[in-house]
Amino acid sequence: MREAPVHALVRERNRAEQTLPATENVVWKCIGPTNIGGRMTSIVCHPEKPDCIWAGAAAGGVWQSNDAGRTWRALWRDHDTLNIGSLAIDPKNPAVIYCGTGEANLSVDSYAGVGIYRTDNGGKTWKLLASSDETGVPTRIGVIAIDPFDSKHLRIGGVGANESSARPKDFGGMFASHDGGATWERESFVSRNNYWCHAIVFHPAKRRVIFATFTEQGAKSGIWRSADGGENWMQLTEGLPAPECFGRTSLAISLSNPDVMYAFAEDAHSYRSDLLLGVFRSDDGGKSWREIGGKHFSDEGQISYGNTIAIHPKDPDHVLCGGVDLHLTTDGGKHWKKVTRWDAKAGQPKYAHSDHHQLLMPAAARGQVYTVNDGGVDVSYDGGVTWSNRSKGLAVTMYYDFDVAQSDSRHFGGGAQDNGTVVTRTGRHNDHFEILGGDGGWMIYDPADAGHIFASYYNMNIWRWCNGRRWDVSPPAPQKEKDSIWMVYVTMDPGDAKTVFTGSKRVWRTKNAGKTWKAVSPVLDGSAISVIEVAPGDSNRIYVGTKNGGFFRSVDGGKTWSANLAGATLPGHEITRIDSTAKLGPDFVLITLGNFGHSHLFRSQDGGKSWEDIDKGQLPDVPHNAVVIRPDAPRTVYVATDAGVFVSRNSGRSWMNMSANLPNVNVVDLIFHEKDRTLSAATYGRSLWRTRLD
Repeated sequence: MREAPVHALVRERNRAEQTLPATENVVWKCIGPTNIGGRMTSIVCHPEKPDCIWAGAAAGGVWQSNDAGRTWRALWRDHDTLNIGSLAIDPKNPAVIYCGTGEANLSVDSYAGVGIYRTDNGGKTWKLLASSDETGVPTRIGVIAIDPFDSKHLRIGGVGANESSARPKDFGGMFASHDGGATWERESFVSRNNYWCHAIVFHPAKRRVIFATFTEQGAKSGIWRSADGGENWMQLTEGLPAPECFGRTSLAISLSNPDVMYAFAEDAHSYRSDLLLGVFRSDDGGKSWREIGGKHFSDEGQISYGNTIAIHPKDPDHVLCGGVDLHLTTDGGKHWKKVTRWDAKAGQPKYAHSDHHQLLMPAAARGQVYTVNDGGVDVSYDGGVTWSNRSKGLAVTMYYDFDVAQSDSRHFGGGAQDNGTVVTRTGRHNDHFEILGGDGGWMIYDPADAGHIFASYYNMNIWRWCNGRRWDVSPPAPQKEKDSIWMVYVTMDPGDAKTVFTGSKRVWRTKNAGKTWKAVSPVLDGSAISVIEVAPGDSNRIYVGTKNGGFFRSVDGGKTWSANLAGATLPGHEITRIDSTAKLGPDFVLITLGNFGHSHLFRSQDGGKSWEDIDKGQLPDVPHNAVVIRPDAPRTVYVATDAGVFVSRNSGRSWMNMSANLPNVNVVDLIFHEKDRTLSAATYGRSLWRTRLD
């Protein structure tokens, strides 16, 4: 996925709503999955009701449950952003909850937000309290802390662009408010330039004592303490590695014995990035520390992405922490045990999804623990020893792509972020299941047979399903070539289900359903192939788009290839989709493009020799992810964008907004079902949606 300037995204969504007429009688229905989950980033609970929880999704808004996650309801749909980084609940007034938007987990798809929201009624309504554009607060807020002695004293920590960025708008850091969020001031004791703040903890018993962790690519990184409410700060170093070794670090302070603190720290050495620097304990309020993790965590990784720690509210020696998996000590770090296994069978007591982003041990409960991770929410009732999943009802799956079986629209599915390739055979929202693991890639159905599928995951791994059996049919590309490609595009010849194309930086083809493959093109422009289209009605006509915006074609079934036909008209950014239709002939193609600052929909009526802009500034200036020419009415064109779904019924001369009740989320794929006359949309963060068309 790619970075999106969220202020531009919000502006373009608003412009589309104001300038493009809305289609009438369009109602989208969520078609699931509601039983798979997706990446969650944050969780809080009512201080007196541990089953009453609010959880934030990376790209799916805020959700609420009154029964410890057995049932959920969505609180956000049409807010300016659904990218959630943090939540905090006021312990003195639990109806007041703050939400920091923008994910701070340092992944490529940790998308930015717009600032801080607040609700005064437990989440029924929300108001933008502090806009990033207006106040300068970070666009990715990973922590919100409320002073337990003064609810108007708030602190937030966030990350921005690369820590070496010199642009103030890209800065992260710690910001403080002493008036309940009306005004904010950036702390500069770490640096007046860019730095990141990852954790903030107020002392539960001593007024004005605050702890925080920072990174600034240097000697100011690490753990800091203020004893006077944030007026002055001191770096804590006794017993710790050199400050410049500290990457992202989580903190926890014991409620039952606040002199006891723990830190879970990433190793910032460039050659050891994403590994654990150590687990550290202090018994004197942070004055001195000692490492307690030992060799137990030698296999733990991705600490810049999953990084969390929590202490039992009644026992300072009972600690959970983790990155990919969770680890438990009940004797203050003398002994550790890995208590979750991401590769265990789902439903087993040791299973919890990988990549943990926040742990919560409610103060009002003795053994209850929540974790939010890339699969949703898991809960333990024995202090973290055994786990059960609580993601049913969360429609927050993050799709990369999507397909619907044209022979039976009840069969559909796609590749999802860290939740594999997920499909359903009934069309019901709550019975989707995983057929491939990892990060799911491109998948396609045979148009004539819903049981014949090709699906993939990262690095050119492709599988085939037919007659209840499955085979690994990955192309025999050299390992270096496979490793150079994150996700491959896969497409099927509309006239021959055994002829399938995929691409690395060159095109591969099989004519026998994957038994043998042949590289049928040279390296095209040196970038990854992003899309392949076989023209309906002419299997010899093959079109290819690349990440660098190159456009190539073969008119003889892949025997020979053109040079780059993108020309000066196309803007040179990723071609995200190509579509054609038999009714308009093989020379007619539409393409969509990613990125910002240019038109995003172009037409060629001569097979790519010349191009015409049919966006012309009418559509939002945001990445366009898919285009569909309606095969039964080819003057009708649908496009999926980061700002919603749009339709033209006159070949692109004018456009209408058909987003209707879709959540404000990136729409990454569209599939038209000709027999049922439905349009289905895949989103990155709010699962799948479908509308019936006239």
